[in-house]
Amino acid sequence: MTERQTRKVEQAIARLKSFRDGDRGVLDVIALGEEAIPALRAMLFQRGRSGLYQARCRTVEALAALGAHDVLIEFLEADRTIADPVERVGEDAVINAAALALANFHEQRVFGLPLRLARRPALTGVIGALGAFGRVEAIPALIDALGEDASRPTGEAALRKLGRRARAALLNVATARAPPGERESESSARRRRSALGLLADMRIPRRAWLSLRPLMRDSDAKIATLACKICLDRAPPAERPRAVRRLIMLLEHEDWVLREEVESCLVAHFDSAQEVVEHYLSESAAPGEMPQ
Repeated sequence: MTERQTRKVEQAIARLKSFRDGDRGVLDVIALGEEAIPALRAMLFQRGRSGLYQARCRTVEALAALGAHDVLIEFLEADRTIADPVERVGEDAVINAAALALANFHEQRVFGLPLRLARRPALTGVIGALGAFGRVEAIPALIDALGEDASRPTGEAALRKLGRRARAALLNVATARAPPGERESESSARRRRSALGLLADMRIPRRAWLSLRPLMRDSDAKIATLACKICLDRAPPAERPRAVRRLIMLLEHEDWVLREEVESCLVAHFDSAQEVVEHYLSESAAPGEMPQ
């Protein structure tokens, strides 16, 4: 590379690092072509101890545009031990960006990278990359992501895309309970709620409903509500009054968001709920008072 070319690369990299002109710097680097890749690689591997990650994410964008997939793969394969939590946040952001940049590069070695990285929680870009492959081998990692608030929406989107292929695994998660005498962890409850919510949006066969039926009595009010909703959507008519009675009991829950969800469910299925609701109201009304 000539001295003039070197100077151009340095100027483009400096602009890419700029908070004000960073996006323009990406375009400048891409315009330089392959001769900019070594400098971009060096910048990508330079860990940001301050936790600032924007410039390195722009570096990922430029490398992907230049087709430097080997550099991104090398970065994701690198061993890293980072104790500082601030630095870890920045490094995770760059890992997410690199994983997403490779999402459409469908090679087996690429698929193995996010699959391995997904063992760590909350890497939303990694989960998104796994979802982009649309492969059943990713289902366990996607389901694990349901237990984390940060990665749950991405995991849900990927599992929804897999559809029926994910149904059996979602059923297993939704019906998995803590051993007798043990308290369920919050991450487990989050996974079960999320899995049941996904199943509520799917068409499930009768035998699947039979495994979900006990969840209408679950101690977790959200899980019980979702199970009742599935009952009203999918179960035989003879079983639906049980779901309505359980929903009426859940109207007394202290969580007003849950109460609104229960009310909406009863309204949406009022043809099935009307007789039970009217009976409940007539029994709860004071003597001589018209039920409201």
